[in-house]
Amino acid sequence: MKQKRTRGQIEVFGLAFIVILITIGFFIYVSYKAQHKPENVQKEFTNDKVPSDFILAILDVSIEDCQEFTFKDLIIDCARDRKIIDCGGDNSCIALNKSVTKLLNTTFEARGMKYRFYSENLKYPYDTNIELLNVASVGCNETSSQGKSGSAIISLYPSPTNVYINLNVCS
Repeated sequence: MKQKRTRGQIEVFGLAFIVILITIGFFIYVSYKAQHKPENVQKEFTNDKVPSDFILAILDVSIEDCQEFTFKDLIIDCARDRKIIDCGGDNSCIALNKSVTKLLNTTFEARGMKYRFYSENLKYPYDTNIELLNVASVGCNETSSQGKSGSAIISLYPSPTNVYINLNVCS
């Protein structure tokens, strides 16, 4: 009987030893992970949100020559008839293109980010085969590897069409 008892004690001791080893291994793993924080988490999260936030922000911004109209108003006017809004002698399409180019250069060029900003269903006033908003930094075009992107849909109600504004940040 004494031999069975010592064998049971040895088994319990072995089980306790295994549990202690697993616990120590777990604590070593947790302390190792705590020391190695992921690199640039905030930068990656910010870069993920930049294109979509930029698109949404500019739609409600006015330009210096047309303080009473927003980018969205200019896009709608340019897509419909190009006659209602006059911005310092330019029609809405030309004023929109100039302002977007300037804004993109001061926002993305200053950060060293490559971008491609383009529209769909917003044609150039004198040539309906060319999209009006098609601005890209050097080294970023439709064939480049595209990174993060953002887009907005602008309704031209009562017309059944929409204008799509897109921003791709090249990787």
